Amino acid sequence: MTVKEFLILSQVASNPEEVKAQIEKLPKPESVFKMSVPDTLNDICIGKLIELQSISDVSGILFTPCKVLLGLSQDKVLLCDADKVLGFSNWVAKEVERINKLFASTNVKPTKEERSAGIDNLEFGFFGMIDWYALRMGITDHEEVERVPWVRVYKCLDMDAKKIRYERRLREIYQNKK
Repeated sequence: MTVKEFLILSQVASNPEEVKAQIEKLPKPESVFKMSVPDTLNDICIGKLIELQSISDVSGILFTPCKVLLGLSQDKVLLCDADKVLGFSNWVAKEVERINKLFASTNVKPTKEERSAGIDNLEFGFFGMIDWYALRMGITDHEEVERVPWVRVYKCLDMDAKKIRYERRLREIYQNKK
C-alpha cells in the first residue's frame, strides 16, 4: 500500500487508536524510496532538528521527516510504501523525543529570586536558542547557526548549565561561611 492509499483509507478507519498502535510497532526501514535511513539523528544540524521538533499535524508527521532527512518531495512520498514511511516517521519521532530529553536535562531550575524577578518572561523558544548560541560563539548570521550540528549546541547548553549549578553551589558555600 502506498502512502497515498494509506491516507485515503485512514480517513475512513473505524478504529484510529488501533491504527496508531499498529504504526508504533512498525520497524525502522533500511531505506525509503531508495534513500538510506541514518542510524541515528546525531549528525543532523540544529536547523533540521528544529524543523522536526516543529511537526504539529498528521501531514507533517508523514512528509516532514522524509523532506528534511531524505530530501524527498511530497509527490515522491505519496508513491512510497506506507509501512516504510510510517516506520521511518515513527523512528524519527522517537529520536526527536530522545534528543528533546537531552536538551531538557540542560534546564536549570530557577531560584525563587529569579522567578520573582520574572525569569519566566525570558523564554524565547527556538529563536532564543539560536540567538544565544550565535552570541556565545560570535556568529552574526542565524542561518549559519542553523547549519551547526545539534550535538554542539547541546554540549554548549550542557556546559553552561553545569557552570550555573556550580556557581550557585559555590555562592551557597560562601553564604554559609558568613
